[in-house]
Amino acid sequence: MFEYIGAVHIHSHCSDGSGSLRQIVRAARLAGADFIVISDHNNMSIRKEGSSGWHDGVLVLIGEEVSPHYNHYMAIGIEEEIVPNQESAQANIDAVARQGGIGFLAHPFAFRRRSNGWVARLDRLIGLDVTVYPWRDLHVKRFDGIEVWQYMYDWVKSVNSFNIFAHVLAPERFITGPTAETLKLWDEANARRKVVGIGTLDAHAKPRVLGMFPICSYRYLMGTIRTHIICPEPFTGESMADERSVIEALRYGSCFFANDRVADSSGFRFYIKSGGVTYQMGDKCALADDTELCVILPRDGEIRVIRDGAPVSVTHGESLCRNVRAGGVLRVEARIKGKPWIFSNAIHVT
Repeated sequence: MFEYIGAVHIHSHCSDGSGSLRQIVRAARLAGADFIVISDHNNMSIRKEGSSGWHDGVLVLIGEEVSPHYNHYMAIGIEEEIVPNQESAQANIDAVARQGGIGFLAHPFAFRRRSNGWVARLDRLIGLDVTVYPWRDLHVKRFDGIEVWQYMYDWVKSVNSFNIFAHVLAPERFITGPTAETLKLWDEANARRKVVGIGTLDAHAKPRVLGMFPICSYRYLMGTIRTHIICPEPFTGESMADERSVIEALRYGSCFFANDRVADSSGFRFYIKSGGVTYQMGDKCALADDTELCVILPRDGEIRVIRDGAPVSVTHGESLCRNVRAGGVLRVEARIKGKPWIFSNAIHVT
């Protein structure tokens, strides 16, 4: 199995980001990302600066954040720009599927704690009156996955003019992990069918405070919440083939996501052995007398086994193997000193 690290959901100067394709690729290379996904609002114009594929050692996928006023949908693996349907989120999901692409509900429970009084007035003055865009139609169907953890929405939820410099100088202090509502949505969706979870950035790297101070550079962000895919074969160096490998790993759920600022998550593994067969994330297996769940962490941490949305085991260490006595949707979370770190995709045990 071959692991590749992705920085997903990046905006360029073709929408509301700040960077050119060349600048974004350079930041990705310096941050150690193997692939990136650029997803500008309602356009794929960055292709004028270079097609998707390999650029200076980084595999670039160009998608689109289909952006009606609410219910943003991040599309990957599409060829044509999609004009958002403002009335129907389902129509946008179906438009991505018709092109053979995959799509993820973007920042479904985005929120920001509103300031009051003089703090709110100062927020407006210095440009911190940030608008967030949650999902309002959670009855949609046929979406492929969910952005379960997104760095900038985690960061922005508590920022105001009183604490902005602490947020800029020590951003990790304010990163608290996926919201309980998002995890609940993901688990409930997985109870009905496979729904893939990913970690993303929503990177803009755009001066915000008084138009002068940058909020989280591309390079910084690309070292934070990253989606690691697990592929059966290595990248070939051929752009189309390697893009397909990324898309199919994301479509299948052969991936996990982690905040690699907490610790490098490379080498994390979660699998189930049953009936002499090893099942990986995204797989489905039948419960047997010898079914065993295994977790490997790259360093010591807290390992939580989650079944059908509820924790069934909490241990500390670098690895875990335990018998599985009941079916369900099984996934793993890991923490270090209480900080959220790694979130696996599920294996469905029937």
